[in-house]
Amino acid sequence: MIKKFSPQASRGQIAVVLSAIIVVLLGTFALCTDVAVLYFDWMQEQKAADAAALAGASYLPLSPGTATTIAASEAQLNGMQASEVTTNQVSSNGLSITVGITRTVPYYFATLLGFSTTTVHAAATATAETVGSATGVLPFGIAYQTSYTAGQTITLMQGQVGAGDWSALALGGTGATNYQSNIQNGYSGTVSVGNYLATETGVMNGPTQSGIDYLLNAGANEDPSGTYASHTLTDSRVAIVPMVDFSGINGSSQIPVKGFAELWLVSVNGSAQITTYFISQVAPGSLPSANAGASNFGSYVPVLTQ
Repeated sequence: MIKKFSPQASRGQIAVVLSAIIVVLLGTFALCTDVAVLYFDWMQEQKAADAAALAGASYLPLSPGTATTIAASEAQLNGMQASEVTTNQVSSNGLSITVGITRTVPYYFATLLGFSTTTVHAAATATAETVGSATGVLPFGIAYQTSYTAGQTITLMQGQVGAGDWSALALGGTGATNYQSNIQNGYSGTVSVGNYLATETGVMNGPTQSGIDYLLNAGANEDPSGTYASHTLTDSRVAIVPMVDFSGINGSSQIPVKGFAELWLVSVNGSAQITTYFISQVAPGSLPSANAGASNFGSYVPVLTQ
């Protein structure tokens, strides 16, 4: 017996199939929409966590308390609520900070399946790492063989480090004008560990006094209450200087850079001797060392490590 084709029956079957497909497509679209919303929220949180961790690490290891305060503020500047910053902690060694952010995000289409909200979490860790290259360095060298601690007094240009040399450096050229400009403005070129720098012979009394007085006055105007232990990161009295090896120099010489130190300028006397405090902090305009085992002399750069 031959079964007759029924257009009405076929249309009914197609309608059932299409209904099922539409339901699946709508469900897929709904799921994708909710996933996209969650991913967007996670990206916003991660951006805020990264910015907060980097901002906080800029105050390490000098001021852990300030680091967490700045990190929380930076997270809020990037759209997070204070209550959403669930982790804001400096490591026990004072060299890294971790910021975690958790936000409750509502579902839109998944509510049809009984889901209402979910939590989205993002975290970032920034570490204060050893500086390997720096710009804006002042034209003074410090013997790298001596160990220093935070708050220790260091006097620059105190005596000869070799015949005709008082630890001044000729960065980008020689002469009094170039030397004083490098004090007042910082050397515009990049100095890296392993580079060899030329020494500037002589005491250079006038340029040394004028340059240091310029920085002291600028710092006092920028931050009248600033001290070596508490100051803005860009205070003009903060100086980054190369740690070098003066061994065997005689007159104009080339000396190797071993690292970088951070100093707080205090005063300069009539003999061009500069009194400073040794400090540990981040150096603006610097890059981390490529050598994980590089010696640290108090100069750091914040880097996202997680």
